[in-house]
Amino acid sequence: MKESNLTLEEKIAKIERETAWFEGDDFVLEKAIEKYKEIIALVAEVEKELTELENTIIDLEDN
Repeated sequence: MKESNLTLEEKIAKIERETAWFEGDDFVLEKAIEKYKEIIALVAEVEKELTELENTIIDLEDN
């Protein structure tokens, strides 16, 4: 499933699962950089969505 099709809650849950992988038994050093890049991209998407939500709330409060 492509990250942009996920809800905000699903993205956050995926970030939590992916970061837990680093401490799990399945950790493989060769995959760590790729996983890290995926997590950073997902975090950027979440931050963007949260900023958009915050701006919407601010706009609603101002009206």
